[in-house]
Parts: sequence; C-alpha cells; structure tokens
Amino acid sequence: MKLLLAFIITCFAFSMDVKTINQQSYTLIDYMKRVEEFPREIEGRRVKEWILEDKFPSGRLYIGDRELREEDIKEFVKGTNLEALGESVKVQHGWTLRRTNMRMYPSEAVVHKGNPEIDYNQYTLLEPFTPLAILHLSRDGGWLYVHAPYMRGWVRKRDVYVSGREKLLEVLQKPFLVVTKGSINIGGFTFGLGSRVPYVEKRGKEYRVLLPNMKSIWVHAWDGLEEAFPGFSEAKVKVILEDLLGTPYDWGGKEGRWDCSSLVQGLYAVFGLELPRNSSQQAKIGRVVATGFSSYDEFKRLIQTLPPFRTLLFMKGHVMVYGGIEEGDIVIYHSVHKLTQEDGTRWYIKAIAKNYVERHRLRNLYKSIVSVNVLD
Repeated sequence: MKLLLAFIITCFAFSMDVKTINQQSYTLIDYMKRVEEFPREIEGRRVKEWILEDKFPSGRLYIGDRELREEDIKEFVKGTNLEALGESVKVQHGWTLRRTNMRMYPSEAVVHKGNPEIDYNQYTLLEPFTPLAILHLSRDGGWLYVHAPYMRGWVRKRDVYVSGREKLLEVLQKPFLVVTKGSINIGGFTFGLGSRVPYVEKRGKEYRVLLPNMKSIWVHAWDGLEEAFPGFSEAKVKVILEDLLGTPYDWGGKEGRWDCSSLVQGLYAVFGLELPRNSSQQAKIGRVVATGFSSYDEFKRLIQTLPPFRTLLFMKGHVMVYGGIEEGDIVIYHSVHKLTQEDGTRWYIKAIAKNYVERHRLRNLYKSIVSVNVLD
C-alpha cells in the first residue's frame, strides 16, 4: 500500500474545516468557478475551447436506437453556434429557475453504449437558484452555454432567470435555509439535497422564502429544512443516507436523483462543502491517506482507524462513503449501478445502497481502490 502518511492515526479529534476544503476545490479543479467573480468580458477563444473540450467516450455509440455517426457529431457542433463567438464575450449572470439538466451539447438527444439510462450527453442536474455565468446562445436560440460553480455546459434557456451581476450577488448574500432531505417542494419548486433556499424575512420558525421566479412565500421550517448550514455530524450524515436507501441510481441526475458523485456532492453540501461534480475530481479533495492496498487485511486495518461518514473511498469512476464498522464488518454507502463480487458475479444494484464488505462478498473491492480521502 502506498501510504501517504508516515503513521496510522488511531484516535481522532478532527473538526471539519469547511473553508479549507472549499478552497481546495476552487484551487485544484478547473471546473470550479465562483461565477459571481467572472470578469465582465471573457475571450471568445476560451469559451470555444470550453464548448469543445469534452468528447463522447470511445467505442460504439448509439443515438436513440441507431448507431451514432460522424455526421451526428458535426450536427451537435453546428448547434453550438461557434461562428457567432467574437473575440470577446460579454458575461451575463443569472440562476436556474427550476431543476434543469446540463448537457454536453445543446440537445436532448440520448447518446449511449446500448443502455439509454447511461446518457453521455448528460452532465448533471442543476438545482434551482444555481448561480450562472451566461456565455453563449445556441444556433436555435433554445439553449444557453453557462458556467455553474462546478460545471459548464448547455441548459435550456427557458430554465434560466437572467438577473444581472448585482441581483445575483444580492440573492447569494441573503440568509438561507438548507435542504437536508432528498428533496422538498416549496411553492411548486423542487429543491434537492443540499440546496439553499434564500429567505427575506423571519418570524420565529416562519420564513418568507424567495422563489427562483423572484416571488416569495411564507413557509414553516419542518423536517428537512434547517436555517443555515448545520455543524457537521456523523450521525446526521448517517440519517440522511439511511433515508435515501433504495433510491434508484440515476446517471448524471437526469431524472432528479443521484449517481455516486452527485450523492457525495449533495450530501456534504448540507454542511457547506462545495465539492466538484465527478469522482475523479473529488478524489483530489481532502486529506489523502492511501492510494492503494496489497491485501484486504491491510485495507481493513487502515479503514478502521479512519472517521466514518467523512472518509471517501475512490475507485476508477466511482466513490463510496465509509460508514464505519458494524459487527466487525466494513460498511459502505453509495449510489451504484453494479458491483463485481468476489466470485466474479455481477451484482446490478442500481440504487443507493448500504453494503457490508464481507457479508456481501465484496472483499475484492480493495484491489480497485485508488484513493482514500478524509474530509477534515
């Protein structure tokens, strides 16, 4: 095992340093931007590079029920309206009006490898009030190319409220409630786990919250809504995860649920952490304590010394939350499509799950772990 510490810590009195973790995210990850700090103009060349930087994975791909052709890619690129980009682009600001999907190209077309549920044109789900830097308009006028705090891509124009920088700053500076359950409906708007709901007035446990369309409504703080970010608590993380068990896996959050990394992102957003969107980026955040293991026993010896519910286990393309030891067995929580058990059996879970490493015959996971990170 390639330990990055000279010793194994056997007792813990860690506190979670939210500010330092967030600074890591914005320093180390190019996709992380404080959009309210964007300059008033940005080079058109840079916007073009961003639009074209990501590609579909290699191998045979399909669009709907037929094979993807080179002409389809050219049509996607044509839709991005690159020729309309000048030397400089005036940056506008706003936020999402409702839950909306961010796409690689300005199209609802599903690009997949045979399973349409895994849509490679899907980046992520954006929650209401996600701040945006607005950079470009698609050829058909129906999509905006935007930069959110942790991702850039195309969103439906109808799902964006163009506010201007000053109004965005005003909203971001308001006090807020944070969603601590899977989702909550307020005034006809769905807010997901970790979302912030700004409020403009408070009377005891009653709050006049601001809705994304700039209307307001009085609500009573109930289970699943808390004022400001709560202090980090392992018990609270466990309650949130246990409440979500069985929720169907959702690649890119396209249906309003979670894949592995969006679950981690939303889970810790409850406490004010601003983590990047995908697992490979998240693996760069926190305190890395190991980058591989030579045996399951070595893995288990280390993991038992680490704090549950803020230790993350990374495999290539996947992230899991370490949930402590129960009856001598390692517990992991994750949103997972499938796992391979010790005998080679493929286990299609397709849900947010609580797994016991030994009971569920998953000791072989140690071979695939590429990083163990502690958020502290």
